[in-house]
Amino acid sequence: MGWFSKLLLPGRLRTGPTALLPARPDPKTLLAVAQLADPEARTDGDDILAGGSRIQSPVELTGDVLAKLGVPDEDRLWACRIAAEGPLPVDFFDKSLAEGIAYRLGGWSLCQGEPLDPAEDGGDPLVYLPAVPEPEEILPILRGLLGLVEAVDTEQWPEGELVDGVVHVPVRRGRVADVYAGADVLVTIEEGHRMPPAAQTRWPYLTEIAIARVSPVARREETRGEDAGHAGAASGEAADGPAEDVTSAAAAESTPDAGTDVEEAGADASEDPLIAAGIVDGDMVREDDKRVELVGRAAIAVTLANGLRGIAADSRGFQLVEPADVLPGGYA
Repeated sequence: MGWFSKLLLPGRLRTGPTALLPARPDPKTLLAVAQLADPEARTDGDDILAGGSRIQSPVELTGDVLAKLGVPDEDRLWACRIAAEGPLPVDFFDKSLAEGIAYRLGGWSLCQGEPLDPAEDGGDPLVYLPAVPEPEEILPILRGLLGLVEAVDTEQWPEGELVDGVVHVPVRRGRVADVYAGADVLVTIEEGHRMPPAAQTRWPYLTEIAIARVSPVARREETRGEDAGHAGAASGEAADGPAEDVTSAAAAESTPDAGTDVEEAGADASEDPLIAAGIVDGDMVREDDKRVELVGRAAIAVTLANGLRGIAADSRGFQLVEPADVLPGGYA
């Protein structure tokens, strides 16, 4: 690379979504990761084509360039820039592609000059479905998965009905069709989403799909006292965002609360004698709790996908074969 190209490199990496990785990725590994987002991803010379985007071959970055990019405490990273092939990718797929690659390979994501550690936000697991499932289809699968509810909280779910320990709320407003709430987990069924590449491969004859979003039920406690339809409309608005049909910005903003909710549901750190004595790292315990909670929700997504013949995916549209696939750094 010539000196002029090196001079322009930081600006090029800032403008387009870029995955910054701790080691040069093996081409076969990088292709396997890309195929989780687009099963038809393929190599093109040294690059990879996936979902209307080009994953450019890795470029080594040293400390001076990383400092210009605003990435702290790193001496060397490998950059894979994501560029659009032809028209801009639908729903900012290139951005979610960069984040998903960085998430699985233990790196950073860079978009519009802002570095992001995707591992700090696992997001909500998703299930792509060809159509909104009928309650009699999904309720037998959800029974016992969400945490049993003994009675409907009419203040939170005024239109809810209790079916075998699951609260079913038929919203039918905006994009949200149904909500299924348990004691611990909430499944929101949203319709009218554009087709992500993974779904296009499975259902090439469809023009839109439904999505089941698996989130912590505690995230909705702030809406207690409001109409259930209002909560559903909020979910629909989040789904309408151009970049977040698959990546779910609303979920991304809320995910840190999940760790807090898990912590409050268990024991406070100050009440744990091992943490108080400094024997166990409290931050590590909370991080482990978040990982367990995320894998648990991914297990529900995988179970739903198997039962409804759908596709389980993470918040960035990368397919999940097993629940543990939702954890960061799986391909590092």
